[in-house]
Amino acid sequence: MRTPLAIGLLLTTACGTTSGADGPGAPAGASGGASDPQSPGPGGGGVSFGGAQDIGELRNILDNGGIPGPDTFDANGFFNEHYNAPPPVACGQVLCLVSGMSVGRDWVTGAHQATLQLSINTASAPAPQRLPMNLVVVVDHSGSMASDGRLDKVKIGLHTMIDQLHDDDRLAVVEFDDQVKVDAALGATLDRPALHAIIDGLVPGGSTDIFDGLDQGFRLLGDAPPSERQNRVILLSDGNATAGDVSQADILGMAQRRAVLGIGLTTIGVGDDFDVALMRGLAEQGAGNFYFLEDPAAATEVFTEELDFFMQPIALDIQIGATAGPGYQFVEAVGSNLWAGEPRRGAMQIPAVFASSRTTQSGEQGRRGGGSMIFIQINPVAGTTGRVADLTLSFRAPDSTERISQAVSLDYARDPAETPAVPYLSAPEMSERFGMYNMFLGIRAATVAPTPACAAAALRATRAAGTAWNQDHQDPDLAADLVLVDQYLANLRAFGAVDDAATVATCRTQTTPPVLPPVGSPPTDPPTDPPIDPPARSDRRASLLSCSTGGAAGGLPIALAALAALGSRRRRR
Repeated sequence: MRTPLAIGLLLTTACGTTSGADGPGAPAGASGGASDPQSPGPGGGGVSFGGAQDIGELRNILDNGGIPGPDTFDANGFFNEHYNAPPPVACGQVLCLVSGMSVGRDWVTGAHQATLQLSINTASAPAPQRLPMNLVVVVDHSGSMASDGRLDKVKIGLHTMIDQLHDDDRLAVVEFDDQVKVDAALGATLDRPALHAIIDGLVPGGSTDIFDGLDQGFRLLGDAPPSERQNRVILLSDGNATAGDVSQADILGMAQRRAVLGIGLTTIGVGDDFDVALMRGLAEQGAGNFYFLEDPAAATEVFTEELDFFMQPIALDIQIGATAGPGYQFVEAVGSNLWAGEPRRGAMQIPAVFASSRTTQSGEQGRRGGGSMIFIQINPVAGTTGRVADLTLSFRAPDSTERISQAVSLDYARDPAETPAVPYLSAPEMSERFGMYNMFLGIRAATVAPTPACAAAALRATRAAGTAWNQDHQDPDLAADLVLVDQYLANLRAFGAVDDAATVATCRTQTTPPVLPPVGSPPTDPPTDPPIDPPARSDRRASLLSCSTGGAAGGLPIALAALAALGSRRRRR
């Protein structure tokens, strides 16, 4: 059975819409370029192009009764918690561009919303069984790992991983604090008892030299890792680089150079004070995954999932470009920190593409790695034109220097101001993406809201629209999102928020629109406002509430204990 790989790039129009087809399920009016022989079809999902694979940090804050800050909600992590059926492949290349479209209303504001989707997928069949693995684990055992049982969580996960490795896999272990030590190199056999003993012997130590620890892990795999094996480094850390080379740019650059050699990098954060931007950025630059260990159960699950994740690169140095049509401008992009854009164009370079592990929506486990997507909001600026965007894709095969290119043009004929009473979907699969994107916008609006009242207003609007949408479309991932929204609203109420103290309309005037970085600029870090602790552990939230217009809550009779029980059963990664 062929396993599709898909990367989704979605373009969203905010003030105007274009519709491309005359009925549900029809193509969205995209036309391929000269090098694009495929028929347009539904769009993306199913493959991650690196970065966060979950929103475990945000979930952990909510489980502890806190209010998340904006830096705890990552778009790529949220999208990877959702499975989207992959589109068909018909271009005859390893990677293909396929377009799709949805037209409806924004769940938070009720404003017109149109989404143009560019997916990148493949019908390239992975090996019937996963390839044997050369795996190097780089473990931070600095002094801070003694806090909150952090090192114990890591040990639980590592012991699980050692037990689940295949007999033909090989595992090396590097430990670091301000010193680096190779505890086990890649040997000729897999000595499980010795590896378990090494993990048991880890104890908290000094400061944190991430650069040298990670560099040692990469060097164990060499400059020419064997193509007949998966080659991967897993970095586990709870803090910031405080020893050795502490430059984030240097650490990220090292990971990117290794990714183009076919070495994947997975990063796992533990605790409440690790460098989120660095750990997430390392996974993005290293074409790997980023996870957060919120509890021992998550530690077991993350390491189980990571071994099932297929890390043989299908393509390297993937470059995606987008140029707005003459009547449109790009406004905002979400989904990856690798994307950079301007009003007329945007671009992204992905070091490598690997197949995804998640293929279903049914399990309490296995909900990570659903697929990365990018949504770009665009606005019409000069009348109605058929051309919305010209898009390009280029890449090279892992064993070749030759670049393969493809071009697709997106053309839509309908009135940009038209908003259908029932959201238009170019294909049935678009319903999942329409719901996922709007749920993301609603939760993000809450994390960046100027007051708790405005956060609750955004969540109430999102909950109402999401509940109505899911009654007709029955998406299990969206149902899990609604439980998360209820928990968020309950936490706001626990801080003394009052029902209906604010509306989305009044709150919109207090927000600042995002600004895109220019093409070619380094990715910018997300806002760094800290999460807010529960009332018993922080006075900062009380001061914020006293300065607000009365607070807010979701006007819903929510039982917090029941929600906590639901949260423990849902989406445990």
